Amino acid sequence: MNRFFIEKDAKQSLQIGEETTSTSGIIEPFFSFNQLLEAYYANVYHRRAIKIKAGLLSQIETEESDLEKFLPAGVSPKNFLNTFAFNLELYGNAAIEKAGGSTSYLFYNLPANQMRLKKDRRLFQKVNEKIVELEGYHFFYYSPNSRYYGEPDYLAALQQILINQKADLYNDKFFDNGARPDLAIIYENAEPSEEQIKAFENFFGSNFRGYNNSHKTLIIYGENSANDKDAKIRFEELGRVSDLSFKELKSVTRDEIAVAHAIPPRLLGIVQGSALGGSGELSGQLQMFNELEIKPKIEMIESFFTNIGVKVTLKAMDTASFKDDGEIVTTLVGSGILSIEEARSILGWQKNI
Repeated sequence: MNRFFIEKDAKQSLQIGEETTSTSGIIEPFFSFNQLLEAYYANVYHRRAIKIKAGLLSQIETEESDLEKFLPAGVSPKNFLNTFAFNLELYGNAAIEKAGGSTSYLFYNLPANQMRLKKDRRLFQKVNEKIVELEGYHFFYYSPNSRYYGEPDYLAALQQILINQKADLYNDKFFDNGARPDLAIIYENAEPSEEQIKAFENFFGSNFRGYNNSHKTLIIYGENSANDKDAKIRFEELGRVSDLSFKELKSVTRDEIAVAHAIPPRLLGIVQGSALGGSGELSGQLQMFNELEIKPKIEMIESFFTNIGVKVTLKAMDTASFKDDGEIVTTLVGSGILSIEEARSILGWQKNI
């Protein structure tokens, strides 16, 4: 009996993978990088969460790292790592171009929405239809959906981000084009004069349009003839979008966005009604966030750079040393992670920082 054996090289896996490959051999991501970029500008809480996490993941100990010697003039290790971490948090992927020879080279961040891979994991830059091969390295957060590309933490909440954006756009269009009562003007025992019709058109078409014209009053003058003594004018409401009709929807989606990022709501300026911001509220949230989210990612980033021959030592926040929320926020401002305006919104009052 003939026996057939399948042998594999020690470096080559025989597992079957399912990925979408273009005619050029480029493997396309299973989600749209451009859609993630658009979503970044669609919601203030989402954008703030990405910036905060990128800041926390780029606190480099320069004296214990040698990254600076691999960077071009004018690029500091902190700025380089901040861009690297920003790509990671926004796209779930980060790529570094290695430019130069085998012994003398420099690192450049590649915009993650432009990076592509082939099956042999060679790195490419894709801009529109132009594709250029680059020497470099790719780091990503694990995704069960792909063997080649990672995914960001918030991917499961992308729909909530887009729903929030649609609510904002709807309200924007409402104020631009429809911020007026949806009424039927009903005349009984009379007909409107040409002058009255023009008054209605002018008032509802322009004078009542937009938030600057809210709460204005319409005055109608009759003809004062004998035939008008039984005349009546009625305004019947046909349908109306109530004020703040999306408040509850936006509140739910806001909370889901914060959960998807695993970031403390207080750090995003979100104060729940049942938690009015005690002195230790942010401290407790930040300590859990630091242990479960930031420190594991710091270890992965440090390991990635070690594997490519670069020593990078990142510093996690020592959350146990803070006395109160004000001290935490002051430290985040000093580290460049928060702006003064963001810090004030977190504290809920105008504290000098």
